[in-house]
Amino acid sequence: MGDLALPHILPRVRDARREARKYANFLLALRARRAGAARVAHHPFDLTVDCATQCQLHCPYCAVGNGTIRRKPSLMDAALHERLAADVAPDLFLAWYFSAGEPLLHPRLHEHLARTAGEEAFTVVSTNLSVPLSPARQEALLRSGLGMLSASVDGASAATYAQYRRGGDFALVMDNLAGLARRKREMGLQFPLLEWRFLLFAHNQHEVDAARALATDMGLDLLEFFPGYALPPGDPGEQGVHPMTIPMPRRPVSGPAYEAGLARRETLVQRLTAGQAAPTPSPANGPGDPRRCDWLYHSGMIYPDGAFGPCCVATDADDDFTRLDAHPDFGAAWNAPAFLRSRAAFAAGDDGNGKKRDGGCAPASDVSGTGGAAGTVCDRCPLPVAQELQFVQKVRAILRNTPDWAVRILAAAPEEFFLPADQRRLPVELGALRRPEALALPPCPDALTRLRALAATHPDPALARCADLLERGHA
Repeated sequence: MGDLALPHILPRVRDARREARKYANFLLALRARRAGAARVAHHPFDLTVDCATQCQLHCPYCAVGNGTIRRKPSLMDAALHERLAADVAPDLFLAWYFSAGEPLLHPRLHEHLARTAGEEAFTVVSTNLSVPLSPARQEALLRSGLGMLSASVDGASAATYAQYRRGGDFALVMDNLAGLARRKREMGLQFPLLEWRFLLFAHNQHEVDAARALATDMGLDLLEFFPGYALPPGDPGEQGVHPMTIPMPRRPVSGPAYEAGLARRETLVQRLTAGQAAPTPSPANGPGDPRRCDWLYHSGMIYPDGAFGPCCVATDADDDFTRLDAHPDFGAAWNAPAFLRSRAAFAAGDDGNGKKRDGGCAPASDVSGTGGAAGTVCDRCPLPVAQELQFVQKVRAILRNTPDWAVRILAAAPEEFFLPADQRRLPVELGALRRPEALALPPCPDALTRLRALAATHPDPALARCADLLERGHA
């Protein structure tokens, strides 16, 4: 879903008022995470909204497709979405409109996208695209303000595609993808970016070159190869689809949008990081690293019925933390007891540098969850590597777009916003904050006025500290 390309394709926030609010919220999120706060006064800067927990395909390793998910199929109604969007969309940089189901099964998806995109949140839809799309519906999606449509097509031929996307129609999918690309060109649109996302398995790994040729012929913006999850032959749970047996392609992400993104020099951070290759995100919480979950500070998972979970990898209803309708607003829901316990449990076992509060190191067997202290799914994190990839790539994308005034704040006191372990995770972007060009940035009177106004009414006093850093700069 564009994870690998995200640092280079995320557009800047253009409206100065929205920019101030979003970056103020982002700064507060980083500070709360650095402090290990249990109760937070900011909103997520990234959110997953699952409008449809149902799907017409039967992909073997998908909980919805194979029927193992413990959640009722449903569609999100307009009233719930409006309440959610009004409360949190102004603070979001990213909104992912998919997770457990097929988003195009929701007939009003384009309206939901338009509402959130109107707040300059970059919206992303990941779809199997095996749904009949009339010209009118294609145009509605293209005009919705959608940032990226990522089509999951795991094969460059009908025979290979059908082995994993069971029940899908390869010809329909490719017609939809080509039609959307053609209509987008006719309309003269830059967005949505159209991506072909190809999960690699043993049965389709020979079609990399064929997929590249097809993507070029259709005029797609992005092509992304990613390892598909599957069990090896002979495993009791294997479903006839097996892991890839070759190395990842040399260029896992390609396409004109990615190439254009690599060449961007709109901001100081983009210029200071130009040409520097960032390390591939590795599993979080390895030996010596802090036990943490970044998702608890930057994101969340909303289901069609208003259920609120901590992340997109804990999909069963048993793992939900609360419901939106049980609280007066989003902020109260994000500080429900399960969130407080989970944040506190991680913070209690770590001092932010991989050390336990009692001075010892977190044992390797206890680094992917809270060790039972929270009484939530966080005690047994289902997929630590996912939260590492998601957090690192999203923060890299936001940092690369950061306006000078916010760079001045971060450069003045990086230790107030980042964990020591972040130097390993974000070496290129954090390195830019230490450069003389970042340390010498002048104050921005207009941004300072906006930030002081936000701080005057915000419940978190840390926002006033951010304004002070903007005014005084690096000591």
